[in-house]
Parts: sequence; structure tokens; C-alpha cells
Amino acid sequence: MIQSVIVYGFLGLSLWWFGTIAAKRERINLSLGKSTPFLTWEILIPILLFAFISGVRWKVGTDHQSYLQEYLYLLGGEIDREFEGAFMYISLIFAKLNFHFTLFFGFWALLQIAFIYLAFKDERYLLPFIGLIIVFGGYYIGWMNGIRQTIAACIFVFSIQFITKRKPIQYFLFIFLAFLFHKSAIILSVFYFIPQYNYFKNRYVNLGLLLLAVIIGSSPTWIGLLGNLEGVLHLIGYEDYADKLDYWILERSKEMSLGPRRLSRIFLMGFLVWYHPQLKQIYKNTNYQVFFNFAFIGALLHNLLANTGSIFLRPVSYFTIFTIPA
Repeated sequence: MIQSVIVYGFLGLSLWWFGTIAAKRERINLSLGKSTPFLTWEILIPILLFAFISGVRWKVGTDHQSYLQEYLYLLGGEIDREFEGAFMYISLIFAKLNFHFTLFFGFWALLQIAFIYLAFKDERYLLPFIGLIIVFGGYYIGWMNGIRQTIAACIFVFSIQFITKRKPIQYFLFIFLAFLFHKSAIILSVFYFIPQYNYFKNRYVNLGLLLLAVIIGSSPTWIGLLGNLEGVLHLIGYEDYADKLDYWILERSKEMSLGPRRLSRIFLMGFLVWYHPQLKQIYKNTNYQVFFNFAFIGALLHNLLANTGSIFLRPVSYFTIFTIPA
């Protein structure tokens, strides 16, 4: 416990510190009319640090051991489970080269954080807060658990710029790349065609919706309605779960208590909802509105599905990840 506090406290504070330097450099360069290259030392070091700590971690994330076991099979020349194309192909390359499993896990973490940093290469004032929220906001453990889906979600964050700039070829290319890491990314294709307006204008209505989602989600009585989603789960790459949907609904559903981590996320979203009108004006020339839309939808879904377990909560991570930049 103490070791985790020290290691991840160091990681979070390091991401924050390097982020402040990156933000300062960007500020100075903007005042001088200069562009800032992406891979400056204060960007490269935290990316590598994040990858290193994530690579050498042990049993952080409930899926860590299963991913490790699958990689050990590959090192032995066997394939125990078929993953999506890009993830499988890269895993086979690592195994052929006989790379240690720490490099295997470190590489995936590097991809995750690199796409996030790339998404905000022109808004580096966000990086100090992004680093803190990832590590201290309860997101890191999810990233280390659902590795493939988190890579897809980080690619999605990066691809938002192509929605606002109306560049369909680039958007669908990156969504296809995300799909090669997790099949569920196929659902992200539709968002290019949905205009990103200020759908959630009234802060009082929004706070009411958030409270209603928490109340409804706290009662597991409606979970049985989800039993009709078997076909959808097959479509987005959750075949194993879909075939045992009744088991997951009846046996694996759990009561998510209103502990510090969940309460902090609810209060954070409440804060964002309340100050959304002001923030929308301050950051009107950025992708802020899109980030807020997805983050708010993610908060509603996460609280509605709080008692359903990972089978339904994992796809919601495509939306909740936007709370980090919002």
C-alpha cells in the first residue's frame, strides 16, 4: 500500500510538473509567434516515465494476469486466445523478438499516453491537470485493466479534431485503427455524423439529470431490461459476454457504493456542469464543447449502469475518458 502511494504519487506529480513546463514553453513560444514541436524533453520524459512504471507494475488492473498469461503463451509459440488484428500482430512481434513482458505492457501504456498528449499538443496548458486526473482521478487503474479498449478510447480522443475540422478520411482511418485494437470501436463511427452543438444548455436540468442517473443507477431492479442487448454485444466485440449474458446480469452485477472515488467523479461533473456556460465561452475556439458533450453523456451512463459490472461499464469508457480534458 505504502509502495503504491509512493510510486503512483510520484507518477502523478511528475506528470503535473512536466506538464507545467510544457505549458510554459507553449505560452512563451506563442508570445514570440513560434510553433512548439511535439517531442520536447518535457513531453518525451513523462511519456517514457508513464510507460516504464506501467510496464513494471504487478497485478495492477484485474486483467493484468490474464494478459500476462496470454503473452507467456505467445513466448512459448502458442496462441491461446485470438485478439484484434493490430494488438495480436504487435504481440506476436514482441514474442518473436523474445521481449520481456515489462516491455510488452510498457509499450501499450506508451500508446495510451502518447495519443492523449498528441491530442493536446496545441493546448499544453491542459497537460498538468490531465496528468493529475489520470493518476489521482481513478482512471489509471481502468487503463491498466482494459488495455485494448483504453488504447481505442485514447485514439478516439485524438480523432475528435477531425470531427471539428470536418476531415472524414482522417477520422475514419483512426477509428479503423482503434477498431484494430478493440472491436467495440466500431460504434465510434457514427459520431462523425452527429453535429456537436451545445445540447446541454441548462445547468439546472443537467444537474437534475445527473442526480436522477445516480438514483436510478443505485437500484439494480431495472438491470433485467439489459438482457435484450445480446445482439449489440456480439456486434461490438463482446461475444464471450453476450453468450453468457444472463450469468453476467444475475451473478456478476454488483452494487457500486458511493465511495470517495465515485463521489469525486460525481462532484467533478457537477462542477463542470455548473461552470459549463463560462468555460464554453473561454474555450470556444477549442474542442471543449465536444469534450463536455461526451463527458456528460459518460457521467449519466456510468451512474445509470453503476450496478451492472464491467460488461456494460467498459463501453461507457469511450465517453468517461472525456472527463479528463473537460
